[in-house]
Amino acid sequence: MDIHANAHYSIPLQQKIRLALGVYAIYWPIRIYVNHDDFGIHAISRDWLIWIVELILTTAYFTLWLVFTERIEQQLKHSFLSRSFKDHSLTWKILMLVIAALLAVGFNCFYGAVWMRLDSFLHEPDFRHFAEDYMRKRASTSPLITIPIEVRHKAVAKVNNGLVVMALLSAYYLAALSRGHKQLEELRVNSEQLKREATQVQLSALKNQVNPHFLFNSLSILSSLVEIDTKLSVQFIAQLSRAFRYVLEQRDTEKVLLKTEMDFLKSYIFLLNIRFEDKLVVSTHVDENDSMRFHIAPLTLQLLVENAVKHNQMSMEQPLKVTIFVEGDYLVVKNPLQLRPQREMSTGMGLQNIINRYRLLVDRPVIVDDQPGYFTVKIPLL
Repeated sequence: MDIHANAHYSIPLQQKIRLALGVYAIYWPIRIYVNHDDFGIHAISRDWLIWIVELILTTAYFTLWLVFTERIEQQLKHSFLSRSFKDHSLTWKILMLVIAALLAVGFNCFYGAVWMRLDSFLHEPDFRHFAEDYMRKRASTSPLITIPIEVRHKAVAKVNNGLVVMALLSAYYLAALSRGHKQLEELRVNSEQLKREATQVQLSALKNQVNPHFLFNSLSILSSLVEIDTKLSVQFIAQLSRAFRYVLEQRDTEKVLLKTEMDFLKSYIFLLNIRFEDKLVVSTHVDENDSMRFHIAPLTLQLLVENAVKHNQMSMEQPLKVTIFVEGDYLVVKNPLQLRPQREMSTGMGLQNIINRYRLLVDRPVIVDDQPGYFTVKIPLL
């Protein structure tokens, strides 16, 4: 991440005002404590007007400070200084803090001048000389005041200056944090968007692997059937068009009802039985409620049955039996191991395709259980 990237991010004016009010809410009680020895009902009735004016002016002042420092930081971002410290994040942050401190001192002097002008207009005690005027009023009547007025005034003035500078730096720091948070939030949103787009691309690529593979196998069966039974080949074509319509309709769908997938499976099994006659038996034991409640990725069952047919031998005496049932929140596809003597070269489009697709769709994994005598795949239901 670019260490200066948050200089590109501006916080809205409304948020700047809220930050200014928040800093003032901390700054004002401390300033009152420093400048008032007799804070109470009398002080409130005497100084409420100047406090209201101070609230408005100081909030506007802090807001102006946030706008100004944000502009300065954006300008520095494009200067030679930014390029010089590109690989030194800590040095850059220290430099920006020093610059902010110098600007805060300058702003404080400007604010003091403005407040003095306002003081002469309101005929109220000067913000920077409030303690001096107050102490002079109390000096003649209070025997406890032993510190010279000038010394007391200088001490309080230093504290007030320090408070203002610290308030400005606090506002700057909070604004920088807010810009950083905004940047991180935008990066998070962009990252999630890119992740979703990448997921869609991967799913589309995996589906495109399935479609030509399915069509190729079906056409191979049809080419053999035409030579044997023309009438049956017509039924085969009808079921093939029905099945392939499903494939095309679900091209842009991440998941379908389990019932919809099982209806498609019936058409697919019909196509396979034309080729293998009674050598393949697919038994489904899925409750109607489960089939309407759960979802599944399109073509999952077709790929699993195809995978079983591809890697196992079958005959009239020993047909390949594939059993499908629901177990908890998983759909289980199970078949006995009747491996072919010479196994076909795998294209990687069967079981691995399913594993890859479900990794993009759900946190639960596809479970492959290769027990002695049986091969079981458990698909997480969606």
